[in-house]
Parts: sequence; structure tokens; C-alpha cells
Amino acid sequence: MEMPRVIPVCYYGNPAKLNTSWSNDNPGRRFFRCKKFGSGFGKPCRFFIWFDPPLTPHSQIVLLGLLKKVRTLEDARRTERKTWFLVLVFVTVLLF
Repeated sequence: MEMPRVIPVCYYGNPAKLNTSWSNDNPGRRFFRCKKFGSGFGKPCRFFIWFDPPLTPHSQIVLLGLLKKVRTLEDARRTERKTWFLVLVFVTVLLF
């Protein structure tokens, strides 16, 4: 999808930031929010507006399945990196 021609402005007059939701309810759905949304700095700005329309139930299921596979592969890669690091440390200790 393309960027909107007009960037929304929050309640404080700042340009809103485009973000992507990765929640189970709205995976991949983009939204605008103030950069101070929910922040602890003074009064938080509550500006929030969806950019993308809701996903169809089928699209949501497909996207959640893909996200699960990506996360599984990322976890496996992280574990493999830790294993190789430990092997490297062990070999280095044995050599010296």
C-alpha cells in the first residue's frame, strides 16, 4: 500500500507516526499514533487511527501462521548461534 497523501496530526499538533501492529488481533495492520502515545512524559497523547482496513479472517490466519514460522526460525537461529559461540569458547580454552 502507498503512504497517505496527508499525514494525520495528533491532538498536540505533531505529525503522527505510521506503525505496524504485530498483535494477534491485527497482524500486519498499519496505524498512525502520536510519538507520545502512552508515554510517561507529562500528559500522554491518545491520538490513534487505523491506516489499513481490517484483515479478512482468512488473511489473518495465514499471516499469523507465517509469523509463527518466522519466530520459530529466529529462535532456532538464536539457539544455533549460542551453541556455536559455546563451542568456540570451549575450543579456545582447550587450545590455550
